[in-house]
Amino acid sequence: MATPPTAQLQIQLDRLKATGFADMLAQSAQTNNLPKTFFYAIASRETNCKNILGDVQADGAHGVGIVKIDVQHPIAKLARDSGSWSTNPTPLVEFGAKLLAVDIDQVKHNLPNLQGNDILKVAASGYNCGISRAIRAAGFTAGDSDIFTTGKDYGKDVIARMAIFDQLLA
Repeated sequence: MATPPTAQLQIQLDRLKATGFADMLAQSAQTNNLPKTFFYAIASRETNCKNILGDVQADGAHGVGIVKIDVQHPIAKLARDSGSWSTNPTPLVEFGAKLLAVDIDQVKHNLPNLQGNDILKVAASGYNCGISRAIRAAGFTAGDSDIFTTGKDYGKDVIARMAIFDQLLA
């Protein structure tokens, strides 16, 4: 998936602000020591910054909310089935931020030579394909944590979107 142009990400940022999700994502990012634009970029990649049900399969949606938590997690299944993903999205946003924070810690532990955005790229890849797979890929395939991700570019795209959100907020 190609990184959207700046104009499209400006529309997404405006949507985040208009719906209150900019503040919600920023607060959860701050609580979990994540750059807010990194969390915005995750929301952008997952849902174009829309609070939706996605990844619809025969048994219903498998991705829930603005940061698309998978229904393998009980919080997402419950939110999907109860409708609270729409009426009370905060717990899903907080859960997504915690997942990313844990992923970052695992990257730092398992790949101690990585720094800065390289850590975030692997964590983003892990958010998409599972952190163990992303760490393994980063450690054994010339550092490409994206080989198991959707489009084989998830982490790279998240970092590119983050850079654009940084520019838009500067």
